[in-house]
Order: sequence, then C-alpha cells, then structure tokens
Amino acid sequence: MEPKVRLGRIRYINVLPIYYALDQAWVANGFAVETGTPAELNQRLRQGCLDVSAISSYEYGRYSDRYVLLPDLAIATRGDVGSVLFFSRVPFHRLTGKEVLLSAGSATSAALVKIVLAELYGARPLYRVGPVTDRFLDGCYGMLAIGDEALRLQARGCYPYFLDLGRAWADLTGLPFVFGVWAARADFVQQHPEAARTVHRTLLAAKALGLQSLAAICRQAATVVPLPEEALTAYFQRLNYDLAADQQEGLAAFFRFLWRYGEFEELPRLRFL
Repeated sequence: MEPKVRLGRIRYINVLPIYYALDQAWVANGFAVETGTPAELNQRLRQGCLDVSAISSYEYGRYSDRYVLLPDLAIATRGDVGSVLFFSRVPFHRLTGKEVLLSAGSATSAALVKIVLAELYGARPLYRVGPVTDRFLDGCYGMLAIGDEALRLQARGCYPYFLDLGRAWADLTGLPFVFGVWAARADFVQQHPEAARTVHRTLLAAKALGLQSLAAICRQAATVVPLPEEALTAYFQRLNYDLAADQQEGLAAFFRFLWRYGEFEELPRLRFL
C-alpha cells in the first residue's frame, strides 16, 4: 500500500495557480499538505519531514544529490516578478559597507540580491538576516522582502529606491529566473516511485486547472494582500510555472554564479523524475 504523501506548500499567494484546484477538490489527491515559508519547507524536505515540496532553487542546488526535480513545475519569471523586491534608502551603488536586512524566508532571493548588487552596481553591503518589518530599522540602509510581504510593502510606496530582482536578473543575463522548484526526496522516489509519479501527475493537472481560473484566484488573493484584482491579475500573468528549456538555462546560470561566488563546492546537475 502506498503511503500518504506529505506535500509542502509555500504559504504565499504566488503558488495559488498550483494549489487552488487542490483546495477546491477539483483534483483528487489525499495528500497531507504542510504550509510554510520556502526556508521552512527547505528544511522539512531535507530532514525527511516531507516527501515532495516546493523549495527554493538555492536549496535544490546546494543539495541536488538528495532531490529529484518534478518536470514542468517551477515558480519563474522573465523580467519583473513583483514579489521579490529590494528596498533601499540610498542609490544601490552607495550600499557598499552599509547594513542591509535579508528576509529569512528564501535562500534563493538572499543569494540573488547579493549577485545583482555586486554585478550590476558594484555594491557589497554588510548582510544580516532577520524579520522584515514595514520600516527600516536604525542603521539599516536596505531590506529584501519576498512573497506577500513584498507586495504589501510595494503597495505602500514609501521607500525611495526599490529593485525588482526578476527584472535585475533579466538585465544581467537576459534569461528567466527560477525562484522555486518542486522536488521529491531521492530516497522517497526510490522507495515509492509510483507515489512520486502520482503526485507529479496530480500537480500538473492542478496547474492546468489553476491557470484557467485566474479570475477566481485573484479574488481569493485580494483577501490576503492589499491590491486590486487588476493588479493581482497582472502579477500572476508575469509568473511562469513551467520548467522548460529556457527556465532550465536560467537556473543553470544562477548555479554558475553561486559556484563562482563560493556558495557551492561543485556545479549541481538537474535531475528529473
């Protein structure tokens, strides 16, 4: 008898096109769903507390020998993403030596902001990780916000400089950026290959239905973040949930930067279910 799959779900609205059909019971699943930030889900999957989950691209790259990617599932963008934003008190090239705060919620976004500030602006700030608030702390000159918190802060419009990291990556490389992927533990796939294939087929079916239901998804998202439905529609239309050849190329480029910056000891391979 196959086990009940433990499935991780990012708690932000950006994954609604994948999970909305599951919430509405349009797709039968029976999974045990656990919700958390990307960083929390990274840890739970790595520690064996989940079987399949959306995780940070950085997490996959760092521990690629432990995971198997689910094909055609990702959180990606080509250009503006809208929900991974860096806010600053001063122009970005003046941030060297100044303290900036990184959200603890996503290792991928924290790594990406270091790359774009260094490569595009020659800036090397002093980074620290902590909770993101609605204002700059004393002595803090910049702040990375992700997910729903980024959408709320942008809606307030009270920061003099902000950088959309999806746009910054496109300016730097001309490629899409993959913020998150869906992965299964390699040992789970080895022990329960049919269960792994079932969850993959289910998520693909849910994605197809979710992308046909953006109006309903935007109405639900508007109850979570303070944006009109038209703005939320534009937000979801900027996102891409595929992991096709160009997204894979963008992911590989990100890994090459991380390898050059000493984050990875060797270049990760993309291994698929």
